[in-house]
Amino acid sequence: MRVFLFKIASKQRWTLYIEKSEFFSKKVDIEPVTTSSSSNNNNNIILSSQSKGVLILNKLKNIAIESKNEIDNAQDGVGLKGKLKSLLSYLESKIHPEEAVLQQFSKINDNNLIKKHNHHNHHNHHIHHNNNHNNNHNNNNNNQNETVKNQFEHFNEHRDKASFTIYYPSNIGYRRANRFSQVLMRQKIRFHQKWMIINSLLIPITFAATILPGPNIFLAYNLYRLYGHFQALKGCTNLSRYTKSHGRLLFKPSLEMFECLEGELQQQQKQQQQQQQQQQQLQEEEQSIDNPSSYEKLSTRLRIPGLFDYVKRIETIENK
Repeated sequence: MRVFLFKIASKQRWTLYIEKSEFFSKKVDIEPVTTSSSSNNNNNIILSSQSKGVLILNKLKNIAIESKNEIDNAQDGVGLKGKLKSLLSYLESKIHPEEAVLQQFSKINDNNLIKKHNHHNHHNHHIHHNNNHNNNHNNNNNNQNETVKNQFEHFNEHRDKASFTIYYPSNIGYRRANRFSQVLMRQKIRFHQKWMIINSLLIPITFAATILPGPNIFLAYNLYRLYGHFQALKGCTNLSRYTKSHGRLLFKPSLEMFECLEGELQQQQKQQQQQQQQQQQLQEEEQSIDNPSSYEKLSTRLRIPGLFDYVKRIETIENK
């Protein structure tokens, strides 16, 4: 998985983008919780040890899922359910696009961070290959060079690799790239922690709306956002943790990003210094996103077509 760390010129801050994130679902599916009477003894022990709070939360989740299913099956703008569906779609369109990207890291753990390969078979093959090579060493030196080359290529193909790589403009260096990502994660952790508290406090109020006619969209959306913030917070925590412990493995410089973004921004800064009127400077800052010679050029060279729309969405939401 390719991850890109770059600076949004109009916002003067850094962000992350995952390739093909435009295809990520904007909706967080909350699976219903069911219990079976045919569970084994271990499951019974687990269920009996659940706190009342967990059971209440599961009940609320099931109510929210039922309400959300009623809304999803309604026709837009037709009747009460249709109007509620339109309202829900409008609220979902206001969710920050970075949240869906951060949620992709919520499932990263120690087991799947590094892609392991079968080193045992490789080691046996390597020993057998070396024995054959030593027997013929005095006969052909060219075979030695070819063997070293093949071993090097074989090592690169079978070595352990990270499940994702964070590419950054080559001119900023590894330390600054890691620091910028840590700053972004700290900001997002505070943001999602705050909204998790707010959504948690709203649960009793939104649950009380069950007495109103129709599906309880208020409870459904509130729990949906609570779960979304939880997934994003978990992703931020994972990303912050693993970029600290495995930063040298995860980060990789990109000359293409520097040429497309930083080089273009430096040229724009020189042009802005030559402009004396403040109105012309503001127009140039607005063109930092609309100008296809920067972000769209990067999208083309790195084959990430959704990057331009991703930046536009961030700018639109944060300007409001």
